[in-house]
Amino acid sequence: MQRINPPSANQLDLIPNFCKGSGILSLAFTMELVAIVLTLGGGTTGEAALDRLLLISMYLQWISLWSAAAMCWARRWLRYARPGVVFFVCWGMLTLVVMVIADIAYRVSVYLSWDFVLPTEARLEFVLRHTMVAAIVALLLLRYFWVRNQWTMQVQAEGEARYQALNARIRPHFLFNSLNSLAALIQVRPDDAEMMVEDLSDLFRASLEKRGQVAPLVEEIGLCHAYLRIEKLRLGEDRLRVEWDVPEEVLDWPVPKLVVQPLIENAVHHGVSKLAAGGRIRIAAREIFDRLVIEVTNPMSPEDGEPSRGNRVAVDNIAQRLNLIYGEGARLEMGRDMRLEGGVFRARLVLPRETKEQAPDQ
Repeated sequence: MQRINPPSANQLDLIPNFCKGSGILSLAFTMELVAIVLTLGGGTTGEAALDRLLLISMYLQWISLWSAAAMCWARRWLRYARPGVVFFVCWGMLTLVVMVIADIAYRVSVYLSWDFVLPTEARLEFVLRHTMVAAIVALLLLRYFWVRNQWTMQVQAEGEARYQALNARIRPHFLFNSLNSLAALIQVRPDDAEMMVEDLSDLFRASLEKRGQVAPLVEEIGLCHAYLRIEKLRLGEDRLRVEWDVPEEVLDWPVPKLVVQPLIENAVHHGVSKLAAGGRIRIAAREIFDRLVIEVTNPMSPEDGEPSRGNRVAVDNIAQRLNLIYGEGARLEMGRDMRLEGGVFRARLVLPRETKEQAPDQ
């Protein structure tokens, strides 16, 4: 039996999510602007204009609230429907909501004898006129949502393809170095060589995996440990020393996959490996003002100048991936810090908790 997977979140976003307060407030604000425009276009002034504004606002707000409730209720039942079905079901529901509220508004006006509100036309004509206007407006509005959704899906697909391409380029030189070290260890230290093969397998499984773009920090730290075990075998335990300062409360923080490991790799190849006596790499993480700040520092020889081009390739790769996932919400800072003896090179990642896709609806 063939299994049918649920549609992606993009299909469910064909219409705004009116189950959230932000969507309802946005709709109510839009309706109030429409009420103001209709009042100004009516030609009334003074208290009559104010009364007209209040009545139109009440009428349109009832329509907006019931329409939002209908769209929220229908969202769960439209999860597995085709986009075309979603479009026409929503259009029919919006039209029906306006029809019912227009009929109720007419009956209430007659019952309360509101002469200043009661239309001169018959009830059927009043309801049909409002229903036809609602049908046209709903059709245009849903068409706009449809086009916007298609454009968003295309942008996200292009972004995902670009992200995967960037993700596949992060470590060719590391692979060559590790394979050379592995070849040298097979004959003299077979147990260490076997461990290196397992760590290499974990690293490349993570780099090829397409299970989302972010993962808990604890998973990224596990990959960093695997990488550092390989480098310690290649450089030696005495030359490569590592200090971790990561509190337990930030281990569940979602971070982009393979974003910390390349920074540690740069610290090893462009820092520790160039020093005859080796050095210590420090990895620290803190939550500051609802942002996760990750710092990787490594010693540098005094004669070292600007970072090499290989370092810049990795940095540019990380910066592009951060932009695809977070937009302008994340940043990567790198530079020398001469406040410590001998100077250190510091890479700092600042990450928000939410990605662009998880940001609240506007």
